[in-house]
Amino acid sequence: MGALEIVDLRDQLPWHPDRPRWPGRRNIESIDKVILHQSLGHADTSGNRDVFGINSYHITPGNHISKRGCPHICYHLVIDDDGTVYQTNDFEDVVWHCRGQNGHSLGVLLVGDFAGPGHAGGEPTTAQEQAFGALAEHLMKTLGLGPEAFFGHFDFGKPTCPGDMAYS
Repeated sequence: MGALEIVDLRDQLPWHPDRPRWPGRRNIESIDKVILHQSLGHADTSGNRDVFGINSYHITPGNHISKRGCPHICYHLVIDDDGTVYQTNDFEDVVWHCRGQNGHSLGVLLVGDFAGPGHAGGEPTTAQEQAFGALAEHLMKTLGLGPEAFFGHFDFGKPTCPGDMAYS
C-alpha cells in the first residue's frame, strides 16, 4: 500500500455564517478513540452528497444534529467513495459527531449508505476500505492508538451507523 495522502479542506469548506468556529478545543493527546460514521444520504439542497454537500447540510439550520445548524462539517476526516481522504477539521476541534464522546475522539465519515440493523444499503467501495486501512495505520502511529481505539458510531447508541457492512 502506498503512502497515505490526506487532502486538506479545512479552509475550503464554508463555515456557518453565525457560528464561525467550534466552541471547544482540546489537546491532541486527549484523543483516545476514532469513531466511524456513514453519511446515510445526507446532502445539500441540490442533492450533492460529496464532502461539500455534507458540509452544506451540516451548516444548514434544521439538520439532524442542530436546529441552528452546526459550525462546520461534523467530522475530522471524510473518506469519499473513490478513496480520497479529506481532513475537514483540526484534530484539536471538538466537533459534534458522537454524543458523549466528542471531547476525546476523532470522527471519520465514510461517504455512502451502508446496510445495517433495520437499514438497507450497500457496502463501502474497495477504495474506501483500503483508504480507511491506511488511515487507521496512520492514526495509530501519529496518535499512539491501538486497534482497540476504533469504534463504530453504533457502539455509542446509533444502531445503523456506520452499518454492519462498513464496520466488519
